Amino acid sequence: MNLQHFINPNTPSSLDFEIVERKGRGHPDTLADRLAEKLSVAYSNFTKNETGVILRHQFDKLLLMGGRCSVSFGHGTFNSPIRIVINGRMTQNFGTKKINFRDLIFNECETFLESELRNFRFLKDSRIIFETTSHSTRGLIDNTGNSSINYRFSPRNAADLPESSRPLSNDTALGHGFAPYTKLEKMVLNIENSLTTSPFINENKWIGTDIKIMACRLKGKVDITLAIPQICTEVNSANEYLSNSVKLTEFVSTIINKYPEYETRISINPSDNPSKDLVYLRYTGSCIESGDEGAVARGNRIGGLISSCRAYSIEGLNGKNPAYHAGKLYSVIAWEIAHKLFDETNTPCEVFIISQIDRPIDDPWKIIINSSIQIDESLGESVVKEILSDIDTITNKLLSGLYPLV
Repeated sequence: MNLQHFINPNTPSSLDFEIVERKGRGHPDTLADRLAEKLSVAYSNFTKNETGVILRHQFDKLLLMGGRCSVSFGHGTFNSPIRIVINGRMTQNFGTKKINFRDLIFNECETFLESELRNFRFLKDSRIIFETTSHSTRGLIDNTGNSSINYRFSPRNAADLPESSRPLSNDTALGHGFAPYTKLEKMVLNIENSLTTSPFINENKWIGTDIKIMACRLKGKVDITLAIPQICTEVNSANEYLSNSVKLTEFVSTIINKYPEYETRISINPSDNPSKDLVYLRYTGSCIESGDEGAVARGNRIGGLISSCRAYSIEGLNGKNPAYHAGKLYSVIAWEIAHKLFDETNTPCEVFIISQIDRPIDDPWKIIINSSIQIDESLGESVVKEILSDIDTITNKLLSGLYPLV
């Protein structure tokens, strides 16, 4: 095991400045990430039940293309639909058995988007575009070779899939995890989660979920800008809109007051100007209705944030196969290692794991632990070995949605 330890006392909390961003639950990029992961989980469970193994798939190139809505106080309507592009490779045959996955995908998209978007009827307000293949990327170009590598997206049997016995890295990739969250990161997560979970939404049906938060800390002073839409069919006038904005300010203030160590100022929808018809009204609660688009891996990183003062991998996790995709598996394994080490030592740390194509997943090419103070090397090795020894558990946790991928 090629494990290296380094010490770096400059954690994000120790810096004079820190920048933290979150794209909320209904942001188009977050919707794309979440939908891609739901499709991967559904496809994985479906093919495992049908064939005994998780068949190869890539939903990580999924794209949500914006529709067009007309909005006004008290009213809204769709003028053109949202388009869901299912783009990537899917296994369509296992031996002589055909994998009928289109209905599965259709149903998952319908259930997810109707649960996340207000005033939205899937059959009327969207359409799905399938652009899927099952091409091999390696082996002989004409695919006439007998090597199993030619059949990984159209396996003759489970033996053509190394992950059915000992998963091999599909690519050379980097996974990164850290622990713990900084206080500013916790504040940002707390604000967005409080605004977009059931208790607040049930009491305030006018709030949309396409919330974006940008927080900047300069030493002990924090400025936060929030973009928070309101549902046009639940807001009947500019006065109601402004009244809701006051309520939002008061509610967010109760959250930031839990962090008295910072002097914090907030700004909500700074471009609002009702006298010029500049208000953040949405029919569905998300900008996916108004031409904005969502793409996998353009939003939050593992942990649910875009923390610009941290190292991170640009690896897109959502929608990738949880049985063998190195970038995905190593990201959540690094997350597991970092959090276990922090729980054991109370020492902030980050973990980097690098794969090498076709190398066994349980034998990474490089592992780096970077901590604010020295961590006992034998403890680090023990934690790494323990977690890498049970890849099946990591896969099952991914299928159960137990990692903060968005």
